[in-house]
Amino acid sequence: MDRAQSIEAARSFCCLRYEELPDIGLYLEQVLTLINSALAPIQSEPLTGAMISNYVKNKALPAPVRKKYGREHLAYLMVTCMLKQVFTVSQITRFFEIQRETYPLSAAYNFFATEYENALRAAFEFTGEALPCVETKRTEQTILIRAVVLAATNRVYAEKVYF
Repeated sequence: MDRAQSIEAARSFCCLRYEELPDIGLYLEQVLTLINSALAPIQSEPLTGAMISNYVKNKALPAPVRKKYGREHLAYLMVTCMLKQVFTVSQITRFFEIQRETYPLSAAYNFFATEYENALRAAFEFTGEALPCVETKRTEQTILIRAVVLAATNRVYAEKVYF
């Protein structure tokens, strides 16, 4: 894929929604294939089994159930992979804790996905206009998501366009 194709793939990235994540137990290799394929347009380094083990060890990801990963694991891994180039594992873990205090995982994940896509398009198609508002109520959690997403998507933009 040449540079222009890589930029277009990142600009038009669509994040899987919570309901689209498989809710059957997946083994590690299946998880790696799914996550790396889904995030290929924006990912600078692929997810590895060692990374997942580290996330579990650091409590950023719940342990697999009988060596299988479900929808909840996949949602945490998707977000972790989108943020890991900008934030530390402990910061991402704290981000998850803050979100869990207020929202169910499915709602928080889908909100994050929408915010991420909007911010990514805004970074690549800079118009100077404000990002669309998708929150139904402004809370500290929605403000945090916006800040985290802007940092991560601006990194993707800079990496794809300039580096």
